[in-house]
Amino acid sequence: MLSRYLAWEVLKPASVVLSILIVLFAGYSWVTFLASAANALIPFTMIMGLIGLKIAIALEVLLPVSLYLGIIVGLGRLYTDSEVKAFMACGISPYRILVIILIPTCLVAVVVAMCSLFLRPWAYGHSYQLKAEAEAGFRISNSDPGHFYERRDGSLVFYAEAVDSQQQRLKGVFIQSESENGNTLRVISAQEAEERRDANGIPIPLLFDGYEYKLSRDGDIKHISSFSQMGIYPQQLSTDFKRKAASTAELWPSTGLRDIAEIHWRFSTACSTILLGLLAIPLSRAAPRQGKYGKIVAAIVTFAIYYFSGILLMTLVEQGNISPFPGQWGAIGALALIVGVLISPSRLMRTDA
Repeated sequence: MLSRYLAWEVLKPASVVLSILIVLFAGYSWVTFLASAANALIPFTMIMGLIGLKIAIALEVLLPVSLYLGIIVGLGRLYTDSEVKAFMACGISPYRILVIILIPTCLVAVVVAMCSLFLRPWAYGHSYQLKAEAEAGFRISNSDPGHFYERRDGSLVFYAEAVDSQQQRLKGVFIQSESENGNTLRVISAQEAEERRDANGIPIPLLFDGYEYKLSRDGDIKHISSFSQMGIYPQQLSTDFKRKAASTAELWPSTGLRDIAEIHWRFSTACSTILLGLLAIPLSRAAPRQGKYGKIVAAIVTFAIYYFSGILLMTLVEQGNISPFPGQWGAIGALALIVGVLISPSRLMRTDA
């Protein structure tokens, strides 16, 4: 009964924190993608899918921090309500409470490990694919007349003077794009344009009655041609290796520093979850008259320092500035040392006495 009671007191606030973080994260992602959709960078129908993938990627961070704060809030309430003192009066030691809290912590750590090792690369792969398809071409169906739209980091510019709502066509179309090496400009002007889908369902801008110019960077005309109909097909999707989307099995034998840093990150998240859960136990202690949320700010600052230290060490490993070992494991080792001191028998028993 005690195990279920303590687990419930911890998981209840953790679930609330997780829900709040997901809503905030989804809202921020919605605003970001909505701005891109408003600029015809991505179709509106793609937004929810991208948000879902971003949330899936973020779970490896959201779950540990939610559990961490949930333990601090849940146990903090038990301390301020003197329930922990009642437990100890009944012969329940602080280490018994620690072991009970460690059980749901380990279960969450397993979920986090699955997220990092499998869900993270899967979500990144699908996210890259959707973004690549959106970046490959452009959606004239989402475009408003009289506005310039930029794609591919400014290497493609699109403009239309007017729209024929009955025929679903744009009038007075102008397109400028750069070659991959940036040495040639391609300028297209057409009287009309509409959007059609190819055999694979990919939207293709179709231009009617216009001219195509190819210019050098110096302004010299290399080529001029006219056309009655022209399709602007998307760029070939990049086949460059993306380590975040690569499976753990693919990364494991790699000797590249960036690949090593990525796979170390995936394996470190479960360890971080357990250590944060253990750290939250001593941080949750509060006097009966002390507010149960009094240590939340300090706990958030502590987590931020640990998290960004890990990110910094990971970046240094990727850049070759430090060795992969200990690398980002240095932050985990430092946290483990701090946790070991805080939950040592002398300190834990003295604090709860």
